[in-house]
Amino acid sequence: MSNDFRESKYQNESGSKKGNWYINRLDYFQFYGYPRYKLHRFVSLLVGVFCYFLTMKLLSNHFILAIFSIYLCYISLLTFILLKRRICRYKGYLLYPKRMVKFFKTREIDVELEDFDSIATLEKNKK
Repeated sequence: MSNDFRESKYQNESGSKKGNWYINRLDYFQFYGYPRYKLHRFVSLLVGVFCYFLTMKLLSNHFILAIFSIYLCYISLLTFILLKRRICRYKGYLLYPKRMVKFFKTREIDVELEDFDSIATLEKNKK
């Protein structure tokens, strides 16, 4: 899915299913991979799966600990998805730590906002 975002064959499409990302181009950013991102991706998947099974065991006995485990599972699996796609929202996600979004923002890929599609998107959003 991440390959569909900036392919040249979709650059002039602003309203189709494939070109729909350009409507939200000011809400999302793409970031570079950093030297240890593959390790972080693997660890986040491992922690997410571990927390999922831990939640299943804790759910019947310790509800408060299960909620904490669900939160850790959510954070780690969302981090895995973000590291796999390398696309993140500027505003962040529900209950996701802001410092993680800032960490990804420091590795943001610069985008030309003066190209044809960006201008068309901005005009479409004004209406």
